[in-house]
Amino acid sequence: MFSVKKLGKNGMWGTVSLIDQNGSFRGEAKFETRKEAEEYMKIYKQRMKKPVEVKVFDDSPEPAPEPEPKPKAHKKR
Repeated sequence: MFSVKKLGKNGMWGTVSLIDQNGSFRGEAKFETRKEAEEYMKIYKQRMKKPVEVKVFDDSPEPAPEPEPKPKAHKKR
């Protein structure tokens, strides 16, 4: 999953709104492919009156790290 985000005044990246051709709000700008996200980012930048810093982020969850094996306990005799 890829999302288009802009840098806010507080220094945090926030997902931009997805606006359709009619100007209607359609939720957050999240896409299945990087290409779709980059295409929307171009459209979004053209709509902005002031230049804004916008990037495409890969929001795919990273796989969890493998747990380290526990050392085997030695049996007492």
